Amino acid sequence: MGVAGCSTRDVNPARARAGTGYVDFRAGEKSELSWQVSVFDKPRGDFRPISSKFAPPAGGVLRLGFPPGHYRLRITFLNRPVLGPDDLEVDVHNGMITPVEVVLTPEGSTLIERKEHRPGPALKGHYGRVTKRTSQESSLFRITSKASPPIPYQPKEQPIHAP
Repeated sequence: MGVAGCSTRDVNPARARAGTGYVDFRAGEKSELSWQVSVFDKPRGDFRPISSKFAPPAGGVLRLGFPPGHYRLRITFLNRPVLGPDDLEVDVHNGMITPVEVVLTPEGSTLIERKEHRPGPALKGHYGRVTKRTSQESSLFRITSKASPPIPYQPKEQPIHAP
C-alpha cells in the first residue's frame, strides 16, 4: 500500500476520524522514550520517517493515524542506544486502534561519546571554538515489538485494554 496519506502527528480526537485508523505504540515503564517511527515506502524501496520527536509523547503512548490498510513500520528510539530498529507489519482498521507493545531488552553495554562545541580560548591566546569530549558507558538495548488485535477507538486518557 502507498504511504501518501500517512499521518505524521500524535493524534487524540474525542472520536475516531472518518477514514482513519490508529496505531498506539507503548513501551511499558519506559515512558520517557523519544520515538522514531518510519513507514516502508514501496515506490522508493526504503523507509521514510513519519514521526520523529526528541520529546517523549504525553503519557508515554505515541498514537499515529493512518488510512486503513496494511503497513510495514520501523521503530527505533532517539534517546536510547539500540542494536538496531525493529520492523513490524501492522493492519490498520477504520475507526479502530491497533495497540503495539514494544519491549527493550538489555543486551550489554556500549560507550557513548559526546562532543560539545562552545566559544572559548583556543591555542596561542586566540579566541575560538573549544571542543569538550566526554564518554560514558550506557546500556545497549534490543527492540522487539508485537501488534495486538484492533480494539474500538477511545481517547488516550482512558486506559486501553485489549479484549
